[in-house]
Amino acid sequence: MLKRILRPIVKAVAGLAGVVFLFDNRLSGTAGLILLASIAVLAFCGIVWMIFLREDDEGDSGYWPSNPRR
Repeated sequence: MLKRILRPIVKAVAGLAGVVFLFDNRLSGTAGLILLASIAVLAFCGIVWMIFLREDDEGDSGYWPSNPRR
């Protein structure tokens, strides 16, 4: 249940940080801090996604039998 709620929130935050990163690419003054903050937010969203929201897939999709020769 938590994954269902958290997944769109992380996607939206990462999307906004990506838009800021793409369109605000100046390195002077406050704009530089905003650029670095957007990079940090993107990295944080990526870490959250990898740790908590990735699919628990062990390479078995459930469709193919594990040993077709049996």
